[in-house]
Formats: sequence, C-alpha cells, structure tokens
Amino acid sequence: MGMYLSELIEQANICLKDLGLSSGTIDDYQCSAFRPIERRLGNPYITDSKVIKEQEDFFLSQFNDKCISRHTLNWRIRGIRILSEVFDTGFFKWKVFSKKEQLFIPNAYEELLDQFIKIQNCCTKRKECKKSICRRFLYYLSEKKGILQISSISPDHVKEFIIEISEDRPQSMDDVISSLRGFFQFLCATGMYDNNHWLLLSAPKCRDHRVRDCITVEEVIALLKSIPRDTPSGKRDFAAMALAAVSGLRAGDIATLKLSDIDWHQHQIRIVQGKTSEPLFLPVSKSMLNALADYILNGRPETDDRHLFVRHYAPYRSYHDGVSVACIFRKHLKKAGIKHTVGDGKTLHGIRRGLGTGMALNGVSVDLIAQVLGHSGIKATKLYISADMERLRDCALSLASLGGKLV
Repeated sequence: MGMYLSELIEQANICLKDLGLSSGTIDDYQCSAFRPIERRLGNPYITDSKVIKEQEDFFLSQFNDKCISRHTLNWRIRGIRILSEVFDTGFFKWKVFSKKEQLFIPNAYEELLDQFIKIQNCCTKRKECKKSICRRFLYYLSEKKGILQISSISPDHVKEFIIEISEDRPQSMDDVISSLRGFFQFLCATGMYDNNHWLLLSAPKCRDHRVRDCITVEEVIALLKSIPRDTPSGKRDFAAMALAAVSGLRAGDIATLKLSDIDWHQHQIRIVQGKTSEPLFLPVSKSMLNALADYILNGRPETDDRHLFVRHYAPYRSYHDGVSVACIFRKHLKKAGIKHTVGDGKTLHGIRRGLGTGMALNGVSVDLIAQVLGHSGIKATKLYISADMERLRDCALSLASLGGKLV
C-alpha cells in the first residue's frame, strides 16, 4: 500500500493537529519541514518510507557544504522522521529527537539540586538550563572525581569542569558561569559550603561580538533587477524586496504589513514591530510608494485579507511569518547568480545590516540608525554595522612606525 507524498504530508499535518499543536506551529512545520522535502522530491507515489529517509543524507551534505544552517537542517531532519513514522505506522507520537542521555546523580545531590532550582526566580526555560548545567557539574563530581561531599569541592574541580564543558558548549559559557555562581551562592547561604573561591566566577567577562557580514549595495541592485515586473507575482516580489532594501524592515514585519499601515499622504509606514512590540514610523520615498501602488493596483489578487502582501494562489491569504518572505529573497538571489553560503551575510537580514552599515559610512549617527532600524538603544545597533575594511586600512600603522630597520 502506498500514497502520494502530498497525501502523506496532509496526513502528517492531521497528526500534528491531533497532538494539540497550534495552527501557527503546524504552518511552521509545513513551511520549514515538509515543503522543502516536497520541493526536492516532487509528488511521487510512495511505497516505501526508505525513499523519504534517504533524504537525510542530502540535507546533511547541504549542511556540510554550508548551504544551509544547523537550524534549517534540524527542521529538515524532523520533517523526514515525522513523515517516515506516519507512513510506517499511520500516526506520530510526539518526541524530542535528541541524542542526549539523562545523567543520574546520587540521591543526596538530586535533593540538593531540587532545592536550588525551587528557589530560582526565573522562567521555566531558564530553570531547565540551570538545572541541566548543575546536574552535569554534580555528575562530573560524583562519577569522574568521586566527590560525594559538597565540602570536598576544590577550585581545581570547578576549573576542570569548566574546561570540559566548554568543548561542547562554547557558545553558552555565560550560562555555565552564571549557573555555577548561583549554585555556589546557594550552598554558602545554606551553610553547606564555606569556601569563597567561587567569587572568581563573578569576575566580569567581555562578551565576544564578531562583526557580521552583510550583502552589498551592488548585490541588492542585481537582485532587484532580476525580478520581472510585468507579472503579478513579480510586482509583489519587487515591492517586498525593494521595501526591505530601503527601509530595513524585518522579514516578519514585511509579512504582517497591512494596507492600513501605509500613510500615502504623509509618505510613511507605521507599524508595531513584531519582535519588540514597539511602534515604528518610517518615512518612505515617492518611488517606493509607486512600487507598492503598482503592486496593489495591478498585481495584488482580489481578497478580503487586509495584509499588503498575499499569496498568489487560492486561497489568497497573507504569509504566516517572515520565512516565506525570506524564501522570495533566496529565489531571486539565485536568479541573480549570487552565490550564498552560511555566514556570508547574503540573506534578507543581511539587507537590514547592510542598510545600517551604509548609513554609518555616510556619516549618519548611530542614534539615528537605531531609530530607523527600530532599536530601543544603540547597543543592539552597533552589532548591525559591519566594519569598513578600506577605512580601517587607512588607520593601520606601517611597520616603519615601530622603529628600527625592516629586514
């Protein structure tokens, strides 16, 4: 017995709905997990789940070639495993696809950990993070060092644990340090530990913020030129991409933009940002408004949906989130012949970063750039401004400035 892939995806969506997932989450699975598999395979008649499972190797090779991110790979793998299970069994049992094993610690340590987590004044997610780190520390003490008494913990134990955990959690060492610091504060406050070497964990740490790349102005122009403006979908894509280029709006805000958000008389777009829930007023040029008007009058399908950008196949509804807008960007990036690898900045968000960088190079103050990008302060804005390598070279000192003779 078999079925077409489209029928299998529909059955998988029903299984997810039966699990109580929201419509938004199901749409996320549809866009990020199932549809990429459908784009790759088409709509074949499936008689063996092996056909679906084999796609894991393809997406893994894409990740290894830096064509997709780890986050994207995880979505693809999850989609493959859900579809395989639904095909083989007819239903899907909710699970977390993880290779992590539960670390068992002595009962005394388990009770101590429960007491510590119980008094933490933070959200559930943060509590789980702290619990995971402290559990691993206690496991390290008991299983690897044979330490079964809190009073026997030495500074070397803490140092060696931090070195060990840094090998597989290099991006979350702030969480490790803060969790251990809080745990030792708890131990000292309850009288179970009286050494104060843990104060070293309170030393300030300079966060390592790397300069991120962004897409260039020339590449944005090439992308916009690659979009045909004589078709309804082309008018939509051009208007959406041009708006991203001149306004720096996030993909999610472009997806949720409504017709009523455009003030044609004042040449403004007025929205409440999806990420920050803060209002944002942006001036818009007449040429940009003309592009939006051309799409609305000559390209946009007739629909009761009041969002500006809608899908061009029935039912004519708005996009669920910014993922679909990013897909439009990637489609035309490829048409423009611009190669993209993970981390090179050639993304829709890279346009936003490029806008901030361009304004900085033209002498616009960081405060004003923050207002345009919708940031509440300049700290976040600084991360959006890439380095101007040519001007940095002008600042570099020659070796002759060090004195002596060059060999």
